[in-house]
Amino acid sequence: MSVQPQEPQAALIKPVQDPKLNPLYGPDEVLGSLPRGRQDPFSPPPRAVEEAAADEQERDNNGDVQLMGVSAANGIVRAFVSFNGQSGPVATGDEGGPGTPWLPDGLAVAAIDVQRGQLVLARDGRPLPVIQL
Repeated sequence: MSVQPQEPQAALIKPVQDPKLNPLYGPDEVLGSLPRGRQDPFSPPPRAVEEAAADEQERDNNGDVQLMGVSAANGIVRAFVSFNGQSGPVATGDEGGPGTPWLPDGLAVAAIDVQRGQLVLARDGRPLPVIQL
């Protein structure tokens, strides 16, 4: 029995014509083709940022006081407020300052309505908008 030497497989594969593939685009080409817009799609639109800044400035002028609760016990009415990261109780007539850092300087407690959960602050004797729980 005679064994014939096998031909290498490279000889069995026939050459194929050039498939004419297109080269892939580079990262710079892909990013360059995208439309330009806001850097962060989740950030608020510029108009909202301006309005928020105006609101913040208005809040600073009125004092950014948050009403946390109200109570009436033994005839003593108190409101619990928070300002600048500090909180504490206030009563009608209390004024903001070193003794009550949870109220802005120049603001005074004009009224506390326990039934409605409301606090009225005043600046120079003029009442500010009601703060509601």
